[in-house]
Amino acid sequence: MSFKTNKNKNKNNHQEKKIIRILGYGQFAVDNNTLDEINKIDNNIVKLLENEEIDDYVRPEFKRQLKLLDEMVREKGMIVDSKEIVQSDIVLPGKDITLEEARKVFKDEGIIKDIY
Repeated sequence: MSFKTNKNKNKNNHQEKKIIRILGYGQFAVDNNTLDEINKIDNNIVKLLENEEIDDYVRPEFKRQLKLLDEMVREKGMIVDSKEIVQSDIVLPGKDITLEEARKVFKDEGIIKDIY
């Protein structure tokens, strides 16, 4: 399925959607409502990873939250055809990200910055 806008219906449709890349999988176009839901999960991950002392608790919960993030994008986003070249607004890490790497990515505002 290709991500295309209907210019006659809404000239700003493309601007209302954000492109999210899931590393190792592909790109999806999501609307602002979905982006809000994704941002909540992102913020939960940031808070979770602030606790560096008990990784035995953090690791499984982080994996669960990362899976939720991935599922939200896949289920509510519209896949962008791989033949199309579209710049990503947000890049989600792959499932193989370590806690150490995640703490570098999911900090401050997380991966969802002030883009909408």
